[in-house]
Formats: sequence, structure tokens, C-alpha cells
Amino acid sequence: MRYFLSIIIFLFGSYLFVQDQGDELQSKIDFFNSKIKQTDKAERLILMDSLTRLTYRNPEYKYDSIVRQTIKLAIDLDSLSLAANQVKDLIDFYNNFLGKPEEGLKLFNTYIDKLKDGADYKSVGRIYLNAADSYYYTGNIDKSYDYYSITKDYALKAKDQQLYGLATMYTGYNQSETGKFAEASQSLKEASQIFTRLKDTSNSVAAKNSLAILYSKNAFYDEAEKVRNEAISLIGNTSRYITLSNLYYNASVDYDRKGDIEKQLVNIKAAFLANSKTNNAFLRKPYFLVQLIAAYCKNDSLVIAEKYFQDLNTLYLEKKSPELREKYLKAKSILSFTKGDYEEAVKYGNEFLNILINKKVYSIEEISLAEQFLASVYEVKGDTENYNKHLLKHYQLKDSISNIQNVKSLAYYQTLYETEKRDLEIERQKASISQLDFENKTKTQLLIFSSLGLLVLFGSIMVYRSFLSAKKREQTHQEFSQELIKTQEKDRIRIAKELHDSVGQQITLLKMKAQNTDQVVLSELAHNALEEVRSISRNLYPITLTKLGLTDSIEQLLLDLDEESDLFVSVEIDDVNTNFDRTESLNFYRFIQESVNNVLKHAKAKTLIVSINKQKDGIKVLIKDNGQGFEVKEMIKQNSLGLKTMAERISMLKGNLSIKSKPGKGTSLLVHIPVYK
Repeated sequence: MRYFLSIIIFLFGSYLFVQDQGDELQSKIDFFNSKIKQTDKAERLILMDSLTRLTYRNPEYKYDSIVRQTIKLAIDLDSLSLAANQVKDLIDFYNNFLGKPEEGLKLFNTYIDKLKDGADYKSVGRIYLNAADSYYYTGNIDKSYDYYSITKDYALKAKDQQLYGLATMYTGYNQSETGKFAEASQSLKEASQIFTRLKDTSNSVAAKNSLAILYSKNAFYDEAEKVRNEAISLIGNTSRYITLSNLYYNASVDYDRKGDIEKQLVNIKAAFLANSKTNNAFLRKPYFLVQLIAAYCKNDSLVIAEKYFQDLNTLYLEKKSPELREKYLKAKSILSFTKGDYEEAVKYGNEFLNILINKKVYSIEEISLAEQFLASVYEVKGDTENYNKHLLKHYQLKDSISNIQNVKSLAYYQTLYETEKRDLEIERQKASISQLDFENKTKTQLLIFSSLGLLVLFGSIMVYRSFLSAKKREQTHQEFSQELIKTQEKDRIRIAKELHDSVGQQITLLKMKAQNTDQVVLSELAHNALEEVRSISRNLYPITLTKLGLTDSIEQLLLDLDEESDLFVSVEIDDVNTNFDRTESLNFYRFIQESVNNVLKHAKAKTLIVSINKQKDGIKVLIKDNGQGFEVKEMIKQNSLGLKTMAERISMLKGNLSIKSKPGKGTSLLVHIPVYK
């Protein structure tokens, strides 16, 4: 099984963990359970999810049941990605920790239709990956192929290179086991490249190790050595001692097949040393001990071989399992033969051979080597009959292995040749298509650039004409606005004079007659009407401009505002009388007047600051209030006539107006009018 060793290591580690921390873990679980009973919906799901992580893959604490409840609640609350992750973990738990892939498939079939269209692509892809493993473990290789392919599709949708690499690597495992060696080689190479790009050292090493084993199966020992060395180099000084021991062990087996005793010994010693640094060295120690004993016996180092045999014998006596018995017999027969005890060598050698023949899953290569060993013993004993019998069986099996390897090698190279031939043809077609594409692109680009050139020229002309037209419209609009303001001012002056000279005189005469006839009420009404007419007249045309000048007129305007309203008015004005002619003075005064009137009518302010400063580069005006403010963009969209008129007056003075305001933050009007010397 693909994960057999990792299962044993995990279970052993879990046992130690529970022994040391079981009470503490149980108290945490009890705490979560009590909290879960007190909550519902989203909060309950969060707690359930935390509980699954706390009991992760631990059957003793009912991990299976907790996950199933979490999945159901997540689906009820439409948290499909969370549910998908829990389904993925539970299938993996059934596959690799309980050894029940059938249960994993049941879980998959129960939930996949509910999750595949609602959960994220990555989570659904992981579910299909684990379901493919379930089919693999149940022996349905074809179905596992299909599901690894579906996993790749989801990985591409999710842009998850690691998931794609895992599906590719596991596909390679399947291809290797079903004799599709060339395809397996391509898949494992692709997976290794993906993991190298991702800097996923663990999976990159796993892919290279599988590729090395694939090469060894087909007697491509040089290729296996090259890939294996790449994997060892990747591991470097890290603590991946289990993987390292596997790599060195496989290397020692290859050197044994090639008859290189020295390198066999070097690699098996390295494997033994790496295994001794793992947390569960005892699990695999017998494998390394047998190899060490055989290597030292071949190297005529009998004392060292016997020392390692004592270690193996101790392990066997502690636990007389069938697996350890097999290792014990193999080592004992080799050691007896090396010591010259041929009777014992025959006895243990025959028992070892019978175990190999009667195994459910047997290795022809191992049986062949066992037959060869017995032939060697009988030859030394002078037992020609048994020597010939076992030697014949050895050669028959060896020829069978050789033929199988030759067929596999031929199939490998043939498939590889066909693949490379196909790839070469595809490359040629791509090159031809690329050439045609290049020629078409050149023609298309020339046509496009010509068309674009004409469009740009035509567009430029249209834009320029549009610019001139817009500029002309703007100028016309500005001239119209300014002429309108001038006309308004003329009408205001005319009406102001008429009110003052005609209506004002009539009301004054009425007031005098009322006084002469002692009509007090009529006299008072006439007086109020006269003051109202004078006020309207002053607003229509500020007579103070003529009498006092621009600077004093503005001061008087603000002083009146301070006295007649609740506003606190702060004034700072430099003398600007000489900077404007009569018409400009009127426009400037009107701007100030309209600005402070707007504050009074709309701002709901408590304070008003008016600052008019004459500087080297021009006159700068600040009118600021602490009122309710407004959205400037919104006011512009509404086409505010007041703002337009104010802006036009400043434009007539060749100046710039900017408005800064926010709701609740007050308003500031900033004006800059250049002074031309």
C-alpha cells in the first residue's frame, strides 16, 4: 500500500501522544461539547469545526461521528466549502488510517452531488483526489484513473498547481503498477517538475523516488541511480530520515543486483544510519539488518555480520511474527553458509524458500535468488542432484524475469519512441502554424496600423474641430453671461435712481404732509416706507461705492451685517481701491455682497471670516463660515445660479474662484485675482 509505512508511524505516534496528553485532550473535548450544546447555527458550526481539528483522525474520541455531524450542519447552513473540506478529510481518514476505502466511497457518493456545484474548486478537487485513492485501494484502477483526471480538471479551474501535481503523481503510480511504464515515467517526471517549481521538496522527492523504483523494475539501473541521487541531493541536511533511508535501501538493492558489493555495503549502511535517526526505527530495522548481514558475508566480514545477526535474533525472540521469521531464516541461511555450516544453510534455506513460494503476493526475483542460494550450498556439499534441480529452477525463473524485463523495456522504449515521434510531429505542426500565424499577423498588423493611422488622423481632426467648437461655445457663453451681468447692473442702477429720485421724493412729501396735519400713524408708515425704499435702492446700487470707495464700502457692508444679525463677523481688509476701475469695483463688491448674503440665508453659521489681502502676485480673498456646508459637486450638478453668477463676476476680474465645503464642515470661498502692473 502506498501509505503503509506512514500509517504505522502515525498510529505509533498517536499512541504515545494519547498516553501523555489524554486527560488534557479529553478535558478540552468536554469543554467544546458543553459550549456546542449552548449555541446554534453559525457559532455552533465554528465550534464543531474546531472540535474536528482537536480530535483529528483519532478514533478513540469519535472523530468519525464528529465530522459527520459537522458536515450535516455545514450543508444546512450553506457553508459548502467547509463541508467539502470535512468530507475530504474523512475520506482520507477511511482510506489511510482505518483501511476502509469502501466507507470513503460511500461518503463520496453521499455528498458529491450536493457539493460539486457550490463549494470552491480546490475543495471539490481534493474530494475527487481522495475518492480516486479509495478506488485505487479497492482495486478499481480504471475508476481511479478517471477520478485523478477529474481532479486535474478541478485543479486547473482552481489554479492549484500542487493539487494538479498530486493527481499527476498518483496517476504515475497507477500507470507503473499496470505496466504502462513509459506513461508512468512521463507522469512522474511532470509531477517532479511541478513540485520543484513549487519548492515542495517532500513531494518532489516522492516523485523522484517512485521514478527511480520504476527504472529499477525495468533494470535501468543507471537512470535509477541518477534520479535517486537528485532526490538525495534535494533532501540535503533536512530531517527527512525515513525517505532518505528508503532511497539508500533501494540503491543497495540495485547494487546487489549489479554485483557491486562495495557500493551495496556503503548504501545499506547509510540506509541503516538514516533509519536509526527516525522516531520509529524498530519498524524497518529488520529489513536493513538482513541486507547488512548479507553484504558483510559477501565482503568476508563474518564478525560484523554475526554482530548484526544478534540484533536481528533479539528482535525475532521479542516478537515471533511471520514477517520477522522470514527475515530471520534468510539471514540465518546466509550466515550458516558463510561459516561453513552447510546442513543448517540447507535447512534454513529450504524453509525460507517455502515461505516465499506460499506467500499470497510473491516475488519471482526473490524465489529465483533463493533457488540460486540452495544450488550454491548443494554444490559445495557435492549433492549434484539437488544442485542441478535448484540451479535449473533458478535459471528458469531468471530467464522468465529477463524475458519480462526485455518485454517491458521494449514496450517502454517503443512507447517512448511513439510519444517522442508524436511530440516531434506536433512541434513541426506548431512551427508550421506559427510561421503562417507570423505571416498573417504581419499582414494583419500592416492593415491595422494603416487603418489606425487614418483613424488617428481623422480622429485628431475631429477632436481639434470639437475643441475649437467647444472653446468658441465657452467664449460665447462667457461673453453672454458677462453681458447679462452688465445689463443687470445697468437696470439696477436705473431702478435705484428712480426709486431714490421719484418714489423716494413722493414718500418724503407724504411724510411731511402727515406731520403737518398731525397724522402720527400715517407719518410713521411713510417713514418706514421711505427707509425700505432707501434700503432697496442701496442694495440695487451701493451709493457708498461712489462716496466711500470700494474698501470702506465692503467694511460698511460687513459692519452692518455684524450689527443686524447674530453672526460673529471677523474682518481683515487691505486697501484695494486703486486696483479696480468703477465697473470692476462694482463686480468685486457684488461678489462679496452675494457671498455674505448666501452665508446669512443658507449656512446657519455662527461665525464668518472675511479676509482680503493684497500681495505681490495679486489680491487673495477668503470668505469662510462654520455653517452646515454642502456637497460642491452636487451643487454644481444642480446648476446653481448663485454660484454661476459669483464665478462669472470673478472671471470678469480675470481671477480664479475655488469652493471647499463638506456637509457639517462649513464652507470656504478662495479667490485669487492677479494684479497687472
